Amino acid sequence: MNQISTFCNRYTRQRSPNFNFSASSILRNRRCSSTQSSNCIQSASHASLLEDIKDLKPLQQVHANIITYGLSQNIFLSNRLTNSYTSCGLLTDAWKIFDRIPCKNVVSWTILISGYVKNDLLSDAIALFRDMITIGRLQPNEVTISSILPAFGNLGLIKIGKSVHCFWIRQDFGTNLTVETALVGMYSKFGCIHVARQLFDSMLRRNAVSWNSIISGYSYCGFVEEGFRLFGFMRREGFSVDCCTIMSLISAVSTTNNSHVGVGIHGYTIRTGFKNDPLVSTALMGMYINGNCIQDAYFIFNDMPVKDVVSWTLMLTGFCSSLYWRKALEHFNEMRKVKNLKLDSVALMGILSTCCNLGSLQLGRQVHALIIRIGFIKDMFLGSAMIDMYANCAMLEDARKFFEGMEEKDTACWNAMIAGNGMNGYGKDAINLFLQMKVSGISPDESTLVSVLCACSHSRMVDQGLRIFHHLFKSWNIVPNSRHYACMVDLLGRAGLVNDAYSVVNCMPSHPGPDVYCALLNACKLHGKFELGIEISKKLLDLEPNDAGHYVLLSNMYALADNLEGVKRTRVSLRSRRLEKYPGFSSIELNGQMYTFMAGQKDHPQYFEIGALVKSMILHITEAGYVPGAIWVYEDLLDDDEE
Repeated sequence: MNQISTFCNRYTRQRSPNFNFSASSILRNRRCSSTQSSNCIQSASHASLLEDIKDLKPLQQVHANIITYGLSQNIFLSNRLTNSYTSCGLLTDAWKIFDRIPCKNVVSWTILISGYVKNDLLSDAIALFRDMITIGRLQPNEVTISSILPAFGNLGLIKIGKSVHCFWIRQDFGTNLTVETALVGMYSKFGCIHVARQLFDSMLRRNAVSWNSIISGYSYCGFVEEGFRLFGFMRREGFSVDCCTIMSLISAVSTTNNSHVGVGIHGYTIRTGFKNDPLVSTALMGMYINGNCIQDAYFIFNDMPVKDVVSWTLMLTGFCSSLYWRKALEHFNEMRKVKNLKLDSVALMGILSTCCNLGSLQLGRQVHALIIRIGFIKDMFLGSAMIDMYANCAMLEDARKFFEGMEEKDTACWNAMIAGNGMNGYGKDAINLFLQMKVSGISPDESTLVSVLCACSHSRMVDQGLRIFHHLFKSWNIVPNSRHYACMVDLLGRAGLVNDAYSVVNCMPSHPGPDVYCALLNACKLHGKFELGIEISKKLLDLEPNDAGHYVLLSNMYALADNLEGVKRTRVSLRSRRLEKYPGFSSIELNGQMYTFMAGQKDHPQYFEIGALVKSMILHITEAGYVPGAIWVYEDLLDDDEE
C-alpha cells in the first residue's frame, strides 16, 4: 500500500504545461494609455492572470511585469505570486517572495505552509507554522489549521496535533467542515481510528471528502471491512464517488492481498468511468503488483493512454520485485526511448537492481554514465545501489573507487561496500571497513552487522564472527534477530561445526525462522548430517507448507540418506498440493547481450550445441576422477539427465 501511495503523491505534484498563451502580450494589451490608471486596477489585472497560471514561463513574465509596475510590495499580489510558485512546485522562489513581504498577514503564512505540505516538506511546514505564531505574532485561522494538520498526521506528531486540536476547541471557531475533515485524517494517521470515527460521527455536515477521509482511515489502520461498510453507507446517502474514493478502496484491497475483491474494485472502477484516470490506473497497477499479479498490472500499464514517469517506474519496480529481470531490462530500454520522460532516482534504483541480479556489467556502466549525465551522482541511495551492482558483477575494484570517491556516505553505502567485500571473499577487508565506519562516526545498524557476519562466514573467520556476534548488544545496542542467527548458523556450518550450529538454533530466544533452518540444512547437506537434515526439512515444511522449494530440499535429503521411499512420498505430497518450483537459471553477458540458461530448458535455440558441450565437459572431468552425484536427484530421471 505504501508503494502505491508514494507513486500517487509524486504524480499529483507533476504539472503539465496547459498555459499556452503569452502573459506579456496580454499585459501589454491591458496597459492603459493614460498614466492616471490606478494601482488598484493594475493589481487586479495581474491578480486575475496569476489565478490561471500553472506553468513557469508565463508566471515569470507576470512576475517581471509586477516588478516593472512597481507593485512588488503589494501584499495582495505577493500572496498571489507565492501561491502560484508553490503550485508549480518552486518552493525556493515562493520563499524568496514571502521573505520580502514587509508586513505578512495570516494569508501570507498560510499560503506557504500549505505549499510546503502539498510538496511533502512537512518539517519545513511545521517550522513555518511555529514561526507564524512566535515571530509573526499571528493567530492561525481555519485554513491555516486545516493545512497544517496533515503534516502532524504524516509525521506522527501526536502531542502537537492534539494541542492544535485543543486550540481549535478553545478558540470556539464553531463547526468547520474542512478542519473537521482534516482532524479525521490526522487521527487516522495516528492510528487512533476510534477518535477519528467519533469526530466523523459528530460532524453536523459531511461531504465526499469527509467520507473519503474516514474510509481511507479505516483502510490505513487495517480495518478493511469497516471501510467497505462505510463506502456502502456513503453511496446510500447519495454522495458521488470520486477519484479519491476509488483510490481509498484500492488502498484497502492492497493491504489484504485479496485478489477477488481487487478484481471487483477494478470492475467497479471501469463501470464508474475512472478507468482512464492516471491516478486510479497507477493505484490499480500498484494493487496488482502488491498481489504479485504482474501480468494484470502490465495490462493496465499498456492500456493507459498517457504514461508518466511514475507509471513507468512503478511497472519497472514491479518487474524487479517479482524477479522478472529480463522483462525489467526490456522495460527500461523502452522507457529510455520515450521523449520528454525524465528518469528519477526510483527508476534508476530499479534498473541498477536488475543489472545487479542479472550480472549485466555493461548495462550497469551505461546506467552509471546516465546517472552522471542527469545529475544524480551525489544521491546516496543511488550510490549504495551502484556499489552493490559493481560488487555483484565481481568488479570490486570499481565498487571501491566509487565508494572512495563519494563526498558523503550514509550507513547504506558502508553496508553495501562491506557486503561487497564479503561476497567476493575479502573478509578481512570487510572487517577493516567496519572498523573504519565506526571511526568515521557512522553508527552501524542491523544490516551492517549482517553484512559483517556474512563476510566472516564466506571467509571462514569463525573466531572473529563469534566475537562480533557476542558484542552486538553490548557494543552497539543491537538485539540479535533471525538474520543474525542465520549468519551464525551458516558461519559454524561452513566450518564443519554442525552440532554447534544446531545448539545455536536450539538456544534462540525466539522461534527460528526459515532463513535459520535453511542455513542449518545447507550445513547438514555439506557435511553429511542427513538424518538431522531430514528433521530440519520437516520443520521448514511446517513453517511454509506451500513453498515447493522446501519439498525439493526434503526429497534431496531423503535421496542423500538413500531413503527412496521418502523421496517418493515427498514427490507425491508435492504433486497433491499442486505446487511448482520455479526452475533455477543463470545468465551471462557477452558483447553487451544477455544470455540466460534455465534448468531443464529444451527450447533454447542452441540447445543441441549446449548439450554437446556439457557432455564433452562431463567426459573430461570424469576422466580426471569426478563421479557424478546422481544420488542428489530424483530416481526416475534418465542416466544422461542425472549426470
